[in-house]
Amino acid sequence: MPPKISILIPTLNEEDFIEECVLSLMCDSYPLEQIEVLIIDGGSSDRTLEKITTLQQRFKQIKHIHNSKMIVPAAMNIGIKHASNPIIVWCGSHAKYDKDYLTHSVQALLSNTGCASSGGVITPIAKTETGKAIAIATCNQFGIGNASYRYATEKTIVDTVFGGCFYKSSVNTIGGFNEEWVRNQDYEFNYRLRTHVGNIVLDPSIRCQYYCRESIKKLAQQYYSYGFWRFRTLQKHPQSLTPRQTAPVLLVVGLTLSLILGLSGYIIGLLLPMIYITTNIVVSTFVAIKQKKWRLLTKLPIIFTTIHLSWGSGFICNAFQTVSKRTSK
Repeated sequence: MPPKISILIPTLNEEDFIEECVLSLMCDSYPLEQIEVLIIDGGSSDRTLEKITTLQQRFKQIKHIHNSKMIVPAAMNIGIKHASNPIIVWCGSHAKYDKDYLTHSVQALLSNTGCASSGGVITPIAKTETGKAIAIATCNQFGIGNASYRYATEKTIVDTVFGGCFYKSSVNTIGGFNEEWVRNQDYEFNYRLRTHVGNIVLDPSIRCQYYCRESIKKLAQQYYSYGFWRFRTLQKHPQSLTPRQTAPVLLVVGLTLSLILGLSGYIIGLLLPMIYITTNIVVSTFVAIKQKKWRLLTKLPIIFTTIHLSWGSGFICNAFQTVSKRTSK
């Protein structure tokens, strides 16, 4: 019999996703008698709580806990405190999970020596045409760099994973989730976990699908927030920055300098924008050909640009804010 596990699902206004998420987990090959599901809700104002109640009527394994702080790291700390079992599986409510997700997650944690957390490959999905184009872009290395959890085909050690399966004792060892991190809490958490406990192992047999943003505006807000909070993580953990995360920052800086040079009459200012635009169009064309969807050419260049500039701008804006606060003291 496999070990007992506690599944933690933070929620806030997830009426469109929570039912599909939970049902996919309850249909997992993992024995139901070895599972408890803790849904930690931040005070949803839609039909999320109603749907949780309906799910509780079907499955005695499901418990609902209130999260007065509303943010994900607080939800995780509350869930870990209430978890009855030694192994934690962190699941996002915007996702639906393959039938062996739990089984393979626990196996990866137990079978890999020195493993502090295991995770797998996440495939973005969407319902609208724009959302589907965003899903394709966020699976492409030009869009998101070498984020292994998007496309890995072999087991490997990584810097972070989506969600994760880890021991409750390991979380307590590093002091739980940092509730100052409204975003990027997964990366900050995994940085401490791999620094003080062990490796983060990505196993491609662990698979789920995640509903991505459905509009350019929401995508821009999402990646701006990612970049903004990534700088906060860099402040606390200076060695955590990777080349993948440096690239959009350098791009924004480079394009800004190019604009200044161009406005000053220097033709060289056109070089970087032309290289970026050309690369963007070439990559978008290859993706469109591979997908056999020429309409992607009207969306992908905009989506790639939105991802890169939003992330880089968020990072730089936080950096400027931090420097301004220090100089004003």
